[in-house]
Order: sequence, then C-alpha cells, then structure tokens
Amino acid sequence: MTDDHQLMEEFNKMEQEIVIPYLKKVFNTVGSACCLYHMIEQGEEIYTYLINGEYVITLEISRIDNSIINDGIIAVEEYAKMKKGKQYNSYLKELLELSQRSDFQI
Repeated sequence: MTDDHQLMEEFNKMEQEIVIPYLKKVFNTVGSACCLYHMIEQGEEIYTYLINGEYVITLEISRIDNSIINDGIIAVEEYAKMKKGKQYNSYLKELLELSQRSDFQI
C-alpha cells in the first residue's frame, strides 16, 4: 500500500468516526460535508469543512485524544469573500458546485 493511499484511508476513517458525528451534533442536518482545508500542526490537526453548501466550520482536532475545538462557523458567502476578496463570486460558485458532488453527500 502506498503512503498516499494509507493516509487517505486514515483520513476517511477519522472523518467517519470523529468529524461526521461531531458535525451532526453541531448542525441539525448534515446532507453534505466537504473538507476544504487540512493542516497538520504539532498537537492538533486543523480542518475546514463546507457543510450543506451553506456554512463553513473550522475545527481543531487533538492528535492526542481526538478532542475537538470548534473555531467558528461562518456563512459560505462570508468565507468566499474572506478568501478571495472582490473576486469571490466565481469561488463561491465553485464551492456551491463542490457541495453538490455525490462523493461529499452524507
């Protein structure tokens, strides 16, 4: 098994066992969840998810005990503006199209 394949399997397992159950507690309904960003820090991993094509949530997940810190929830439009400034419209369209993909449906 390649390193990339193993990393993807580990990510998918963590997502299904830790992230998705947490997201279902935070949001009433989770129809889609798309990981937009992932960064490995020393003691935690930071994830940014697009939820239902409406909200963006940033989570810090401890690499020690899998505890989760919610760093905030913002509207997808606000996230797109924050990332792309005045040219956010095309990025927003990409994000909304991404949220509709079948592989991100819960």
